[in-house]
Amino acid sequence: MCCNGVLFHRVRLQPADSPKELAALGLKLKRKQGQHYLLQPCPAFRETHCSIYASRPERCRIFECRQLQRVSAGEITEAMALEKIREVKRRVGEVNDLLSQVAETTDTKKPLMKRCDQVLTEPPSLTADGEEVELQKRLTLAAQELETMLDQEFRIDPL
Repeated sequence: MCCNGVLFHRVRLQPADSPKELAALGLKLKRKQGQHYLLQPCPAFRETHCSIYASRPERCRIFECRQLQRVSAGEITEAMALEKIREVKRRVGEVNDLLSQVAETTDTKKPLMKRCDQVLTEPPSLTADGEEVELQKRLTLAAQELETMLDQEFRIDPL
């Protein structure tokens, strides 16, 4: 989830990272106020794995989500962490389903919450019926609940 745009919108490069080398690997880097960063979802993320794993940015190498930290510390079992992951994936699926019902298309190259924000900042059309308004409300609630769960159960600090 850290690579597919669910947990994070961007990954800041670290001093040890070579923007030139990462760009040569196909990563599209941006620069703002002298800081290079990579937008999510990561173009090196393929299905379920990183296609540049051995050469991935430093932040990707050191990141451990809260679930992994808790398993490593013996606070929870691996089975408990996997259950949280399944729950988040279910919620992501729900948000994506609602997104597809509310908007004809969204740019899947953008992070999930950016796509939600884009759809939800547009007011319902004057011809919107009660069902469309209800779908927007359901999407708003589902997105808020997902973000809360990600903050409480997975995020440590922004990449």
